[in-house]
Amino acid sequence: MIAMRSASYESRVTAISGSDLVARFGACRQAHGFSRRRTLRLLTGRKLLMLQSTLCYKVLMDHEKTDENAALDPAAMLALLQREQDEIPRRLARGIPWIMLAWGIAWFCGFGMLWLIDGARPTFAMPLPVSVISFIVLLVGAIVVSAIIGTRAGRGIRSTREAAFTGAVYGITGSAGFLAMYIFAIALSFNGMDPNLEPIFFPTAMGILVALMYLVAGAIWHAIPSIVMGGAILVVSLVAPFLGYPNHYLVFAIAGGGVFFGGAISTALYTR
Repeated sequence: MIAMRSASYESRVTAISGSDLVARFGACRQAHGFSRRRTLRLLTGRKLLMLQSTLCYKVLMDHEKTDENAALDPAAMLALLQREQDEIPRRLARGIPWIMLAWGIAWFCGFGMLWLIDGARPTFAMPLPVSVISFIVLLVGAIVVSAIIGTRAGRGIRSTREAAFTGAVYGITGSAGFLAMYIFAIALSFNGMDPNLEPIFFPTAMGILVALMYLVAGAIWHAIPSIVMGGAILVVSLVAPFLGYPNHYLVFAIAGGGVFFGGAISTALYTR
């Protein structure tokens, strides 16, 4: 949901085999007498490859010191294009560890604060308003961090109309899902749901929705890490209610937060 921009970009790139690109490059120059820059521009156009505009410029400038119509090794050009293309997902993913870390802190500290309301009695009891406000502030902080890092990572990336539509619908779906969950909980309370069940219903429903959003993201953008995280969060959300109040908060804090911490470590290793 918040961390799959690199997978989203990869789904927007059309693969081109090395032999096909080399053949097209040579045939285009021979048939039309185009310069290598013009040929490269044609071969990396919208129909074949969607690259970041600055990277396209970099590919062209890497050979600008040589003569415009000098012979160019197609294999070397292909290798350069592939290196730049492979670098884009890694560059986009460099902010994901910080996003995962922010959500790990939000879950670990936020649910930990909720557990302290009654979980440490009679030794200690956290006031309800303090715990609830702290939990909300932590979640909002994680959302802000995700938005800032995601926006910065996407600067200069040219997206297709279809990919932009998919991303927008996905984001709206997440927001609408949380709103629908809250309204549904109010409806249950209005129809006589036991107030003692509300502390179990809200975090469980939230965890399930988060898990589903990660699973859907993995399915849309073919991102295996997103599927793994979604599955792990789903298991945590289904197991926690069986421990009852307030211990289910501790499960969300330790196991749920641990999933995000694990995601932060794995993505950090990937982007090294």
